[in-house]
Amino acid sequence: MTISDKIKKILKLLSKAYGRPKALEKDDPVDVLIRTVLSQNTTDKNSLKAFAELKAAFKSWDKVLAADTRKIAGVIRHAGLANIKARRIKGILAEIKRREDRITLSFLNIFTAKDGLEYLESLKGVGPKTAACVLLFSFGKSVMPVDTHIFRVTKRLGLIGEDTGIEEAHEFLTKIVPKHLIYEFHLGIIEHGRRTCRAQTPRCGVCCIYGLCRFEKKRFFKKRQSDDTKS
Repeated sequence: MTISDKIKKILKLLSKAYGRPKALEKDDPVDVLIRTVLSQNTTDKNSLKAFAELKAAFKSWDKVLAADTRKIAGVIRHAGLANIKARRIKGILAEIKRREDRITLSFLNIFTAKDGLEYLESLKGVGPKTAACVLLFSFGKSVMPVDTHIFRVTKRLGLIGEDTGIEEAHEFLTKIVPKHLIYEFHLGIIEHGRRTCRAQTPRCGVCCIYGLCRFEKKRFFKKRQSDDTKS
């Protein structure tokens, strides 16, 4: 089985288990950028709440830029590391405005994926995952954001090597996943990582892609769950 065939089979099984992701609805790129910065080192629930409150408190990104950092930190406190993230957000907005004379990233639509990643990662506090999220979710570009779920699950599936670092994983997965499947793969693997292929207690006994997995301890977790069910 080729890697491409394996990926397609994985997606077919994930789709059967969890349903297919809804169609991509392209979001404003600055919104995606700031929302992803807020998501760092916290849960989706907390980061989305912080983002909603940030948008409600300030009616434009220019008003966020003009606001006192302490006020921003108070608004986004649910996302954790509020002081750090407030400074980071202000720095990013200030740098975009300095370069473009206004706070916009819409011009990235005409950039190649490579040039778009380079531009975004040149902003202090923006790493490969955040940059890839902007390009995928705002412009539908074929780049793979790799979060902790994707990094963990693709290693267990043998799609990336044990020694592969997270930054290398972005590049490698972008190359091996068929371009038209990147969006579906990204969301499908994240869903599987949250619900089944957990970090400490993977639910191998109910895993829909168990037969394709190379995780060395999967039989242990499957047996343990079977024993738990019997007891």
